Amino acid sequence: MSKSYTLYIKAFTPETIPMARLAQYMQNLAAMLGHENAVHFQTLKPGSTQLVTTIDHEDVPKVANHLAQVKRGEGSPDATKAQAEIDRLLAEDNATGFVYEDEDESAEIIAFPGVTRPKPRSYGPFNQEGSLDGILISVSGADQTVHLQLQNGEIKYTGIDTNRETARRLAKHMYEPVRIFGTGRWLRDPKGNWILKKFRVDSYTVLAADDLKDAIDQMRDIEGSEWKNMDDPISALKALREKGNGLH
Repeated sequence: MSKSYTLYIKAFTPETIPMARLAQYMQNLAAMLGHENAVHFQTLKPGSTQLVTTIDHEDVPKVANHLAQVKRGEGSPDATKAQAEIDRLLAEDNATGFVYEDEDESAEIIAFPGVTRPKPRSYGPFNQEGSLDGILISVSGADQTVHLQLQNGEIKYTGIDTNRETARRLAKHMYEPVRIFGTGRWLRDPKGNWILKKFRVDSYTVLAADDLKDAIDQMRDIEGSEWKNMDDPISALKALREKGNGLH
């Protein structure tokens, strides 16, 4: 005997749901159920959108076990990703949903909070003492506050300020790896990324010569960088420092 699983989408109707959106739900539902060759589209029930599938008889135990693992948070990476994607789609559609078994809507297996899921929060901004590493690539400014930029791999730190005296000494180390110390103002966005709003430099240290090669490797890893084509990048760095030993 075959079994059916239905994704109940509390939005749209079979007549109003866009075809492309329906295809997204179908693709992710199939991935979440697993054993995709055994999962077949059956129909769309009237009312709110209800996407009904049927499972081949011989694969019913496998799919049931697979869904139980997903519900426990132990599903495969593909199934877990599909589960999260269905929830994201529902949130975008200002809806919630759930998967139920056979014809019994009360036999809910997996719930999707969708739009009701608590929204991630931003934290900050707040000040914290710390340090930043990178290659000094810019020193500029005509007033008492001088602005710096550091490059660390693909990350470029901007919004860095210091006084003229510190900037004058730092400028001698243009295109060298340095570590700056001071107070940063940080913000954590809803995705958990830390964003540097500004950084006030109190002091610095030039990193060891051994770190220079690592710093150059970081510059070479940047897409479109000219450093990867240089035969002698260390000599090029020295030439740049000698040519631009002042403020820029």
